[in-house]
Amino acid sequence: MNMHENKENSDDIFISEFFDLNDELDELDVFDAIINSDSNFFINLLRLKNAKTPEFQKAYNRINEFFRKIMLLLDNSKQKNDKLYNSALKLFDFHGIKGINLGHSKTGIDAAFGPILSAKVINDAFEIVKSGSTQPEIFQLVGLFEVGVGADLLSDMIATIILPDIREYTQRINKELCLNPEQYPEISFQDGIAINPYKSCELLYLPTEILHKIPIARCWDDIDRVIAENQAIRDEVNQAIGAEWYKMHSNEKKDYLKRYIFKDPTRCRRLIDGYRKEEIDEYSLINDWEYFIADAFKQMKKSGAFEVLEHSDKSELSSWDASIEILNIFKEWVECNKGWDEILSTATKKREKSVQKMLQLSGKYFCVKNNVDMSFEANEGPGPVDLKISRGNDKTVIEIKLSSNADYLHGYEEQIEDYAKAEGTDKRIFVYVQVGNPKRDETIQKRHQERLDNGSNPPLLFMIDAQKQTSASKD
Repeated sequence: MNMHENKENSDDIFISEFFDLNDELDELDVFDAIINSDSNFFINLLRLKNAKTPEFQKAYNRINEFFRKIMLLLDNSKQKNDKLYNSALKLFDFHGIKGINLGHSKTGIDAAFGPILSAKVINDAFEIVKSGSTQPEIFQLVGLFEVGVGADLLSDMIATIILPDIREYTQRINKELCLNPEQYPEISFQDGIAINPYKSCELLYLPTEILHKIPIARCWDDIDRVIAENQAIRDEVNQAIGAEWYKMHSNEKKDYLKRYIFKDPTRCRRLIDGYRKEEIDEYSLINDWEYFIADAFKQMKKSGAFEVLEHSDKSELSSWDASIEILNIFKEWVECNKGWDEILSTATKKREKSVQKMLQLSGKYFCVKNNVDMSFEANEGPGPVDLKISRGNDKTVIEIKLSSNADYLHGYEEQIEDYAKAEGTDKRIFVYVQVGNPKRDETIQKRHQERLDNGSNPPLLFMIDAQKQTSASKD
C-alpha cells in the first residue's frame, strides 16, 4: 500500500490517514490528531482526574506527587537561590512534548516555559509557600496568577510529567491495531512507537476523554475562561472583589489573585478545597470548528471524491467548466457519499461557513491538477465573494447560501451580481444547499424560472441536497 499517496495535496494529515485506518481510532476513543501541525486542544486536569483509560487512572496522582516534591523543597528552603530552592527550580523544567500534536503551533515547535518564565513561577510559588499555602494543586492553577501561562503551556507541563503513561498508552494502541514495522515497513518505529516524519519525533496518542478546547482568545481573557469553568474559583473571586474584577486588565487580575487569594492561606485553602471537588464534562471534538472541518475533509478524501480528472489540454479549460466540475465533485460527495451527514453535524450557526470551507478545500485538488486559480473569500469591493475560479481574466464567481439563511434570495438576486460586477465578469453561479426548508426551496426555484422566462440572464442556480437521507445513494 502507498500510504502517502495524495498526501502532498493535503494541508492536514491525521494519524488515521498516516496509517490508512478506517474508524479504529474512534472505536478505541483515541484522539485522531493532525500530525503535521497542532490541534487546538489541551490536556485538562479535571478530565484527567477521572480518566477511565487504564494508563491514565493514576496520572493525576502522579502530577500531584511531582508538585508536592517541589512544594516540600520550597517549604524547607531558607531563602531564594539556596540549594533547596534551586533544586525546586531544576525540577520545574518543561520543554514541551512535540509528539502529542496539541497546542497552537502550526510548525510543531512549542514555546514551552523557558528559563525566565520557569524562574518566575518558582519565585511566586516560593512566596505563596512562605505565606502558608503548600497544596500541590496550586501549580495546577498557575495560569491564574502567572502572566504568560495559558492552557497550552499547562498542557505541555502535564504531558511532560505523565509522559511514561502516554508512551505506555501509545504502545498498547499500536499493539492492538498491529501498527508495527512488519505491517508498515516504510515507517520508522522505536520501542513500539512510530516516528512522525513531519516533526521527526515520536508519534504519541492520547484518549479523547482527557482533552478540552484551548480558547480561541489565547491571551487576555484566558483567565476569565478558567474562572468561568470553576465554581470554587469564581465564588472566591466574587466574594473578594465582586464587580470590580471585570474592570481589571488580565495582568491586574493575575496580580490580584496572587496577592489576595493565593498568598492568603485561608482563602487559598478554601479555593483549593473547592477546586478538588470540581468536575468538567467531556468535551465534544465536533465543537471545535477547525478540527471538525479538517476531519470532514478527511472523510471526503476517504470517499474517493478527489479522484478527479486531469485535463490533457489545460489551456482549453475555462473558469466556468472548472467551476462546474468542482461543484459536481462536491455535490456527488454530499448526496451520494453521506457528505450531508457531515454538514448536518456542524453547529447550526457555523454550518454555512463549514460548507463554504469544505467546498473550497475540495476544489483545490481540481485546481492544482488543472492549473486553475481559486480564491476563497476574495474581497474586491462589496464584501467577500465566497469563491472565485479564474484563469487570467477569465473569471467565475460562486456564492454559497444554505436554505436556512434568511438572506438566500438577497444572495441570489443582489449579492452575486455585485460580486460579478466587481470582478468584471458575467459568469456567476449561485450554490443553494438544501438543509430542510421546502418553502424556500420552492421559492428560489420559482424565482429562477421566472427570470429565465423573462430573459433576465440570472446566475446559474446550482442546487445541492444536504438533507438527511435514508441511504448513502440517491435513486
